[in-house]
Amino acid sequence: MGSLYNIFKEISATKEEKNNENDVLINEVQNTMRQLKDAEIYFQNVTDPDLIDQAIYNLESLRKKYTYLLKKAKENGVNFDNFSSLIS
Repeated sequence: MGSLYNIFKEISATKEEKNNENDVLINEVQNTMRQLKDAEIYFQNVTDPDLIDQAIYNLESLRKKYTYLLKKAKENGVNFDNFSSLIS
């Protein structure tokens, strides 16, 4: 998560650079959504108790990352009304 923060910190507030930051946010949200979907499938299929713990940890971590990214996107005025376009 630190590298994502550094990317945001380095981008200035100009309109073009703001659009680049928003593009990065949108890409991160898309990637995180895919990872969450995969993690949920993994959790539903894992049977070993140790792996169940790992699957739960991974899901919770990704959910926190997703929440953070949506909060950051909202602060930047990114609109995610059309979620279906994100999942492609």
